[in-house]
Amino acid sequence: KDGYKDFKESIPVNEATKYVYMGFTKSCHPQYKFDSSQEKIFAQIIEEDQFTLKWLRPADKQFRIYWANNSRKYHPDFVVERNDAIYLVEIKAANQIDTGEVQDKKRAALNYCKYATDYNTANGKKPWIYVIFPHDKILLNTSFGSLLNTAE
Repeated sequence: KDGYKDFKESIPVNEATKYVYMGFTKSCHPQYKFDSSQEKIFAQIIEEDQFTLKWLRPADKQFRIYWANNSRKYHPDFVVERNDAIYLVEIKAANQIDTGEVQDKKRAALNYCKYATDYNTANGKKPWIYVIFPHDKILLNTSFGSLLNTAE
């Protein structure tokens, strides 16, 4: 029981990665572990967002998005389905967004979203949109919509 917390519970930043969080109603799975406190906060933001239909943290083999000349696999942090689109979301330290590695992953994810969008729109479904959110913009008092305005 000590390893589980309700996702709404306030946790010190340096302890956020220690726990498995539960209590979600819009997620595809009942429990999640997060790699950073910003990811935990983002889960709370999308869970409470009125336009979020469902969301998930993809499993390692859920997506086949390759970068570095197809030698490395990219694992996005979140997938969020809203009324307007399906968002492939990456949360990254603000000072890392412009690095070569992050930009290479971004190109691969944009390419994936292009093909997914082409297929979906041809079949009457939602487009896919890739976004990178700087970690310092992930705050409990913000909304998914306002984050989209700051997205890379």
